Amino acid sequence: MERLPGQRYVALLAGHPRLMAVGGGYPITDDDRCVGGLGISGGSYEQGQQAAEEALTALGFEVSAN
Repeated sequence: MERLPGQRYVALLAGHPRLMAVGGGYPITDDDRCVGGLGISGGSYEQGQQAAEEALTALGFEVSAN
């Protein structure tokens, strides 16, 4: 995997034409099934991750510990 300065490792999916692999979001799951995703931008990876987790928790979704 390629390492970008100051960033986490970029997923191999980054080259897929219909997917974008970036940090700062969280999958939305229901009964262990992915039903969507929440993307956050404007800050660091960690800030986006935290904002997404807090938003999903406020909406009543369970957020797994990573």
